[in-house]
Amino acid sequence: MKCHGCGIEIQTNNPDGLGFLPEHIYEKFVGHEDEALCQRCFKLQHYGELLPVPINKNYLNQLKSILHEFDTVLWVIDIIDFEGTYDKDILNLIKDKNIFLIINKVDLLPKTVPFVELKDWVFDRVKNDLNIKKDNIRLISAKKNFGINRLTKILKENEIKKALVVGTTNVGKSSLLNNITNVKITTSSFPGTTLGIVKRKILGTDIELYDTPGIETKKRFTDFFDIYTQVEMIPKRTISRKTFKPDVGKIVFVSALFRFKILSLAKDNLKPIFLIFAPENISFHQTKEERIQDLMKNHIGDVLYPPYEKDYPLNIEFEKEIISIDEGDELAMPGLGWISVRRGPLNIEVIKPKNIELVIRKPLITPKRGNLY
Repeated sequence: MKCHGCGIEIQTNNPDGLGFLPEHIYEKFVGHEDEALCQRCFKLQHYGELLPVPINKNYLNQLKSILHEFDTVLWVIDIIDFEGTYDKDILNLIKDKNIFLIINKVDLLPKTVPFVELKDWVFDRVKNDLNIKKDNIRLISAKKNFGINRLTKILKENEIKKALVVGTTNVGKSSLLNNITNVKITTSSFPGTTLGIVKRKILGTDIELYDTPGIETKKRFTDFFDIYTQVEMIPKRTISRKTFKPDVGKIVFVSALFRFKILSLAKDNLKPIFLIFAPENISFHQTKEERIQDLMKNHIGDVLYPPYEKDYPLNIEFEKEIISIDEGDELAMPGLGWISVRRGPLNIEVIKPKNIELVIRKPLITPKRGNLY
């Protein structure tokens, strides 16, 4: 079987080698060989990202060797996955630079969220980490071309000549660059690095943007899956939400990788009330504790998803954590979404993969706009 994108022979053994295709994806193309895409071509098609040859995933360390060439950095963040994309490793590398924080995918939030309040929320989250002006926080939708012209104007007003563009995978960095530039790319070499950097010019200006490959953090729920599943997890329309009012002892699943048990009643001995916000292809499922084993054994891929295939290889070590979320606060699940507590406190026993850090935060979407239930 050959890749119909680049013509290379497909292989399933070496994820970092050319022509790689995961075995569970390879099997889907048996009988449809002319449609198969290797991992490298798939990433080019869906992310606009051409991986270096050979593939080298150590982008974060390589980024250090070129930062001295730049005074200004455009850091692209996904507002739907703020905790998963506002990565502390990237922060520590670039915090002394002139940073423009590009907050993407604002079109996927409910229309009741005012942009002024959204910018204030972001500023409040980052002000202790970054010496950043509020005007350097730019709200955009690369998909809808919202905020792109204003971003260009701000960069011109600040007399920016060149900037490095960074971000984790899946933040929409490639869509932004395709909209704001003339799309013609020039590979730019820097001494001592094989980082795949691409130079582009912003349309109608002499401002040069240097694009870098998306950083894989290994700290998000999405990072447990291959890029084929990740593409399905990326939200394509306004984020989904569902209200829960469960009894004590009930279990709530969010995908097959995250679940929690209700440990106690909320205030005044009433049931807790909370909303779960997540992209449309991530499942919510409430059940009884005695059904957990059956669901995990027989219903991954249909009732619980992602993953979307029953035989998806999940080699994950889970851990237990007790968490209490006050009424009005949210629990962010990096790469999945968040839980918004409307009657609390919400006391839960969480089962999650190790290395995933859950974050309690002030609400991104507040009840005062008529979203109580």
